[in-house]
Amino acid sequence: GFLVLTAVGLVVTAVWYCTRIPAFTITTVEVEGGITIDATGVRSRVENELQGAYLRLVPKRFAYFYPYEKILAAVEQVDRIKDVGVVRVSGTTLKVTYGEYVPDTLWCRLDNHSECYFLDGTGYAFAVAPSLLGESVVRYYDSEKELVLKSRPFTEDDYKDTKVFTNQMADIGWYVSQVEINSARDVFYTLAGGGEIKATLTDDQEKPFENLQTIRNSEEFSHLEPGNFKYLDLRFGTRVFVNEEWEEVVATSTATGTDEAVVEAEETIVTVEAIDPLVE
Repeated sequence: GFLVLTAVGLVVTAVWYCTRIPAFTITTVEVEGGITIDATGVRSRVENELQGAYLRLVPKRFAYFYPYEKILAAVEQVDRIKDVGVVRVSGTTLKVTYGEYVPDTLWCRLDNHSECYFLDGTGYAFAVAPSLLGESVVRYYDSEKELVLKSRPFTEDDYKDTKVFTNQMADIGWYVSQVEINSARDVFYTLAGGGEIKATLTDDQEKPFENLQTIRNSEEFSHLEPGNFKYLDLRFGTRVFVNEEWEEVVATSTATGTDEAVVEAEETIVTVEAIDPLVE
């Protein structure tokens, strides 16, 4: 028994001294990444995880047994941070790298427009947004989902398709302020100047804008601008439904040849020929 106790004591002593050798003790934490994220705060989180010892014997700063998983989890809790990496670059230096989520749009409650999360360029909700006024940032809505942080309200492809459409609209001076998507993948774009564009994410995503341009290039509908119509419905292929303040118009657009537009105002039906196609 004496020999066993002596052997155990020698092992414990050896472990205690060996795990405190300066060459194997992490003394430096390097932090790299992000633009607006406070590196001091990230370093502080890492330092906190390196405090103490395992079983009061092996220090957490021992280079070969540092708490990798806990450090990773602690850094990932920082708002706007992503793609965290933790690596030991020497016996005394630990390096932490990370990226930063950049706000792209807002995901808001439909019944409370001031309660929003930031979405990044892929449509991922990464942080709570402050109360923002105005229409400088596009707001996304889903009437069938609750706001959930660190989630995706829409698929990445659907989000990117809506971004392509809003950018196309901006190119012609029609600026989108709100986007609502439902479970049927119908999407409703509210224009900053007034009016709504209805589209769908189930079809070829180039067609809605092409048909809109074809209608706008026609003599009959060249007056259309945000604010002078209630909605344009682009969900039905080449048939574009235009609802103005006192009349409802049904227009037919094709990408080739001669196009027709049928105007329905009360009981009057007028046929307009030769709407120039947008593309051959």
